[in-house]
Amino acid sequence: MTAATAASPAFPSVWRLIAPLMVAEIVASLELTMIFAAIRSLITEFGSASAAGWLITSFMLSSAAGAALFGRFGDLLGRRRVLLAVLAISTAGALTCSLTHNLGWLIAGRAMQGAAGSVIPLCFGILREHADPARVPFGISLLSATSTFASTTGLVLGGLIIDFSDWTMIFKLITVLGVLAFLCILLFVGRDRQWNPEVVREDLLGGLLFVPATVSLLLAIESASHAGLQDRLTLFYGGLAMASLAAWIWRELTARNPLIEVRLLATRGIGIANAIYVALALGAFQGGQIMALLGQQQPATGAGLGLSAAKAGFLMVPASFLTAACYPLIARLSEAFGPRLVTMAGFLMIIAGFGSLGAWHHNVAFVMAFLIIQSVGLGLVFVTIPTVIVSASPPDRVSEATGMMTVIRATAMAVGAQVVATLLSARHGQGGSLAHFPSEHDYLTVFLFVCATGIVGVLLACVLPARLASRDN
Repeated sequence: MTAATAASPAFPSVWRLIAPLMVAEIVASLELTMIFAAIRSLITEFGSASAAGWLITSFMLSSAAGAALFGRFGDLLGRRRVLLAVLAISTAGALTCSLTHNLGWLIAGRAMQGAAGSVIPLCFGILREHADPARVPFGISLLSATSTFASTTGLVLGGLIIDFSDWTMIFKLITVLGVLAFLCILLFVGRDRQWNPEVVREDLLGGLLFVPATVSLLLAIESASHAGLQDRLTLFYGGLAMASLAAWIWRELTARNPLIEVRLLATRGIGIANAIYVALALGAFQGGQIMALLGQQQPATGAGLGLSAAKAGFLMVPASFLTAACYPLIARLSEAFGPRLVTMAGFLMIIAGFGSLGAWHHNVAFVMAFLIIQSVGLGLVFVTIPTVIVSASPPDRVSEATGMMTVIRATAMAVGAQVVATLLSARHGQGGSLAHFPSEHDYLTVFLFVCATGIVGVLLACVLPARLASRDN
């Protein structure tokens, strides 16, 4: 019997470990996406899109600010402990939202729900801590598939709730699921090995400076989206973000034992992987926004498929479900051929899919076929990059590194959403009543923009390690 064989019983079954983590990720994904189906009802109740929009903005701000911070707390204080605290906070937020029609309390509840943004990095850390290292890529693929399935299903499930009930039922359902997730983690995930509160006390300032830096940056992006770059509020938030970011970096670089290790981003695997995630978030992650508008826009405006909102939403469902089903295979491809080749192949498929959409986007069957091609490519990158980051991270900073990845992705997605919205608002060659809709030229420009981000992704992927880093658990 080899040493490896003798040691293997120390690791629990990967399914026994991942199943409760999958429940937690389902809740986190539903908390983000189900509310999208209720936006029209919320606008009607509160009188403006801006008021209803804050129910999404407050969640995103809280999610982005807490991802790296809670992730690092998990590395130091125990990922299971922090995950239970996060689920308790987010479930309390959902309960608050289910019991009130006051906008202020709803925004507060959504901000509490935003704590769920740290569920994914904490789950990745638990997986790295407790699973057999050889099974970690497979586990990450399952967790990624769960997130994709739940996010896609959340739009449909939320729509059904709105059709047959009122929007408070969404939060009631999430409350019940949150309690279930809490019990699953409590009962079935092994106890923590970490408990290092001294580091938290030693550099709490470093963690706190990270919060205003992240929140101010996202507020600047949100302000620029409707008031422009020259607006005083945009400039104020932007200046505050830069000042807080500089202070945070200086603090963490000079601290003897930093709470959030900025130098992780200088690690080859981690830094390049995050840059690749930026390219993905700027471009391919905007596919839902692009296709929702293209699907619903009437052909009489010069472009569009003329579908109902529900049918437009289903455009990407086959692609998303097929891709998520392939995630475990993608993990094996990454192990067999290395992250560099798999990531390059993924971006090439994204370029092929969106490039083809630029030429043929007038037929529903063609559109769905091209969406499948780009979605599989997105899945190749989406699964591989977290695996690279987890394998390149020191064991005691896995949740921190993946939490920073989540923040960087959220910020890049916000920037990409604004770029895409601006490009679709150019209205080349249109006037009169048609000026409210994107033109054929505008859609072509957006598809080319996504292809350009894909080319950047291919170039960055060339710098990725040829093989995954091998570390002891």
